[in-house]
Amino acid sequence: MADNQFKLANAIIPEVFANYVLNQSMKTNRLVQSGILTNDPSLGSQLLAPGDFIHMPYINDIAEGPDAQTWTDTQDISVNGLTTGEQRAFKFRQAQAFGWTDVSQQVSGAPAQSTVANRFGAYWNNQDQKLLFAELKGAFANSDIATAKMYEDSSVFSARGFLAAIAKMGDLQDNTLNKIVVHSSTYAEMKAQQLIDTVQPAGAVTPISVYNGMRIVQDDDPNLINADGSTTSYVFANGAVGYSVASPQNAVEIQREARTNGGQTNVINRRVVTTHIFGTSVAKTFTPAGQTVTMDELAKGTTWESIVDPRHIQVIAYKAKLDKEFAPVVPTKSDPVGK
Repeated sequence: MADNQFKLANAIIPEVFANYVLNQSMKTNRLVQSGILTNDPSLGSQLLAPGDFIHMPYINDIAEGPDAQTWTDTQDISVNGLTTGEQRAFKFRQAQAFGWTDVSQQVSGAPAQSTVANRFGAYWNNQDQKLLFAELKGAFANSDIATAKMYEDSSVFSARGFLAAIAKMGDLQDNTLNKIVVHSSTYAEMKAQQLIDTVQPAGAVTPISVYNGMRIVQDDDPNLINADGSTTSYVFANGAVGYSVASPQNAVEIQREARTNGGQTNVINRRVVTTHIFGTSVAKTFTPAGQTVTMDELAKGTTWESIVDPRHIQVIAYKAKLDKEFAPVVPTKSDPVGK
């Protein structure tokens, strides 16, 4: 007799599921789609190699080298050497598992299996965003990076304050920065000040909001709200942040525990991912407390350092207050995740 029973193995095939989650995470990642996170094959090629870091060597340009020498027949021409360095990025080894008991399915009828199958990609998408904001928090907690790349406005978000912020990019401010991530309360403040334009890109289905020629990306991530009630907006250039994700061996496993909790099924997912703000590097003095870096460690300024011309860090942080009418609502821990 043919086995026509619907089984978990028929719904979630590990190899196929791993690719599905990988692709789903990339496709649904709003920050990837906006161009803020750029999928970087050069980072991805190192993800599954041995070691805890991705190494990005560079050679320093000679264009700003010493002044030209005078050419005479009474002295030798001095030869200058070339200097090199490297940026280091983290490899984040992450795992997560979701499961359900036979009894819970028997009693509730909730679609646990399809939820896990269809929403794991969205779960990783949310984790990608947490990684990015943890790195931003850590990078701008570094005094050298903050001095070069953060503008803290003593008054309300304004066009003048924004221009002062992007001036941190020097003579590159007008031809590199093109995205601004703002909290919805900041977006409301900008609308009240009539700072926002709406444009219809060629071939696009819906119009987009722009400010000062930059596309606005709204997000209510709590990391955009500061303890004093002000908000921090981040201005990015395309390619400012590198991103890549890979599925290691045994990336997805289905575990059946016949005796646990009266019968339980688990889906375990593992991945290796990197998110890196170019122009920064993991500090040479940093050592993780455990086997791999944690979110808390990412958010510390001592984890990061600036090792090149700060203009290579193509992210600006603009911290400003809002009028009381637009004060952001800070989510409580009891609020549903919902992202």
